[in-house]
Amino acid sequence: MKCNFGLTLLVLSIAGVYAAPAHAVVEFHEAGANASSLCQGALPAFETNVRKRPLAVQNEGVASAYVTCSFSTQYDFDNQAKISYFGVFLVNLTGSTKNVTCTGVAGYASSSTNVYIGKNVNIAPNSEGEIFFDPTDNGDLLYDAMVNVSCNIPVGVGIADTHVGFEEDDA
Repeated sequence: MKCNFGLTLLVLSIAGVYAAPAHAVVEFHEAGANASSLCQGALPAFETNVRKRPLAVQNEGVASAYVTCSFSTQYDFDNQAKISYFGVFLVNLTGSTKNVTCTGVAGYASSSTNVYIGKNVNIAPNSEGEIFFDPTDNGDLLYDAMVNVSCNIPVGVGIADTHVGFEEDDA
């Protein structure tokens, strides 16, 4: 049998006109990583206090140290991902309660609309804690695609792992 290319093309064109319109679907993703892959001391002076272990970036020095974590997301340039939440899980390996302060930063180095949000948490002895940033911290708005956290980590405390949740429009 011989296929009539013109007739086939006509049928496909008509079918395309009457086909149901495509609707974009928002996909939700989460990326997590141990802190040793995404976090580092904020200054060389802090690096001497911070030990990058496989399961945590731990302050083993004699003074508090600032640690910065930058999160990875995936997006294309037409439909940038919007961040639903980002944050860190912390671990206190000491026998006393420790206070950790973190600043969530969303944006780009050259932007005048960057978002800075401070939070803190008390972590009981030999326990875990967390600091997360979500839309309720940002006027119920999602964050731009680049997010970071800078934390003041007391002696004996570490950042165990990092998590970021993001939405991506598949259109």
